[in-house]
Amino acid sequence: MTSPFLGQASMKVQLPGRGRGASVSARCCSQALRGARAFGVAFLLTGCVGQVSGDTSGKRTQPAGNQANPAGSPPGAATGAGGAGTPPALGGTGSASSTGTGTTSVAGNPGTGVTTGATPPLNCADPHAATVRLRLLSGTQYDNSVLDLLQVGGDPAKDFGDKVFEQLDDTRVEQRANAAADIAQQATAILSKWSPCVPPTTGDVTICEQQIIDKVGTNAFRHPLAVDERTALKTLFDAGIKEKDFATGVEWFLTGVLQSPDFMYEIVKPSLGEVAGQVRPLSAYEYANRLSYFMWDSLPDDKLFAAAAADELGDPTKRQVHLQRMIQDPRFTRGVERFYSSWLNVAAFGEVARDAVGFTGDVVTALSTSLLMSATQLYSTAAPNFSSLFSGESYYMNDVLRTFYGVAGSGTAFTPVTLSGQGRSGIVTHPALMALLARPKESFPIGRGLFVLRTLLCMDVPPPPATLAIPQLPPIQDGLSTRNRLEAHVSDPVCSSCHKVFDPPGFALENFDEVGKFRTIDHGKTVDTSATIAFNSDLDGAFTKGGEFLARLTNSVSARSCFSQQVLEFALSRQAVDPADACSVDAVAKSFAPSGDLKQLVVSVVGSDAFRLRLAEGVAP
Repeated sequence: MTSPFLGQASMKVQLPGRGRGASVSARCCSQALRGARAFGVAFLLTGCVGQVSGDTSGKRTQPAGNQANPAGSPPGAATGAGGAGTPPALGGTGSASSTGTGTTSVAGNPGTGVTTGATPPLNCADPHAATVRLRLLSGTQYDNSVLDLLQVGGDPAKDFGDKVFEQLDDTRVEQRANAAADIAQQATAILSKWSPCVPPTTGDVTICEQQIIDKVGTNAFRHPLAVDERTALKTLFDAGIKEKDFATGVEWFLTGVLQSPDFMYEIVKPSLGEVAGQVRPLSAYEYANRLSYFMWDSLPDDKLFAAAAADELGDPTKRQVHLQRMIQDPRFTRGVERFYSSWLNVAAFGEVARDAVGFTGDVVTALSTSLLMSATQLYSTAAPNFSSLFSGESYYMNDVLRTFYGVAGSGTAFTPVTLSGQGRSGIVTHPALMALLARPKESFPIGRGLFVLRTLLCMDVPPPPATLAIPQLPPIQDGLSTRNRLEAHVSDPVCSSCHKVFDPPGFALENFDEVGKFRTIDHGKTVDTSATIAFNSDLDGAFTKGGEFLARLTNSVSARSCFSQQVLEFALSRQAVDPADACSVDAVAKSFAPSGDLKQLVVSVVGSDAFRLRLAEGVAP
């Protein structure tokens, strides 16, 4: 059966009929699962087994064979047509433009921002939007939704992976079935913590049953229940009650709800009679759903649900009131943390290993926490700013990090520590990021330079050709600095065209060793952080010290435009490479660049056409 959901061009949803549930483990075959399957509430249970075309990760992908840090690729790297290219707002020049979809490429000459294909420029006075795809909740979104809905914590989605556009095969379906059964069992044991009612010990329980269905079913599905949905949920609930008791009914009901496509996916459904090619707004509930999962990393609360019911989110003035409430809510921290975890590739710390004395697993764990806190704590202020993110010498450290980096202080809590006199400049020179982008025994300017180009400037840096024989660098030895060793590449004509582009920003960071400690001497040689940038952007020019380049980065329109694009892409769970995205990328960049206000950036993103609108596929039911 084909799903009545949008995104059919990229995903088909097969829904099993009565008795077609996949074979599962003994634990999966709990009373709840057996009962639910026996009653054939198919669309509630076995999820979506679909075909997915194109990218299945929902995030930027690292090019194969790149020269990045083996312990963690530079975050945000991408390849392919437009994959990590300069946003149309940059056009390869650092200036705003809505007419091009070209990329800045360092495999040759910098891009010009001129569209070379036959696609005509967009008129940004008109609305533009891409088609939508059926998208799974991420692992953290699933966990947070379960916590907010049923007060069940832990990490139930730990085995799900984070590919939001992947096909769910039998193994993935079984994992979700097992998780649903476990969550349902735990939630039933703490019914009073989340249920809108407590069933009577004797007598009719129908009223409480219906209250639970209406409250939990509606919140889990994130739209008002249709008659057939409510009937199906009640059938499942009643079957459990008949099997044993009210608690069994609750468990069966929850087991089904948590495996429903309406819970597991962000779904956009076509409107009756819509015509392919129309640009249409998301429905009020779909927009509230997208808004909440971007800003809170969880499902909408009652107030946001009520705003959708009253159709207030389509009015910019009324929407602003709700956005300010959401930004001030503690749950906003979840969305912020998830963005920076992705952007800074925090998961890569699990593979970091260095030879420095004292660089233990506890240090690595503390570094990942410190990096995330040093970015996200800015949002506790009234007006967090891009300039603040990329400047300053203060970082969060606990006793483990203070000991390792030789900083005075005590206590296990993470508190701000100033690393003065080291040429630090915000998040870019955080000890954690410098360690993550290094290699054992060396600082690795190549990896750091690629991070600057790909992640901070959205530049397309393809890997070297597979047939290229890359000359070996001299071995690490006293009297030969890391920069001296890299001269073997710069002096080779085959390698120099690329290395002359991505080595300089890496050289600017050479005052920090493989574990992020400050240094002025590298293997007996004075560290040289001078270089010349030639990106055809507002960062161009020579600098005698790395701090000069970092100061340019703080105020760069190119860097701000790239950052705003990556926030937009995070909100969309995809790269903004559809031609219809160009106007939204441009508008968000232009809004963000002058002020650098990080909270206002969120407001701009959720008000963009790419976020609010969709291109109809003409697949109305």
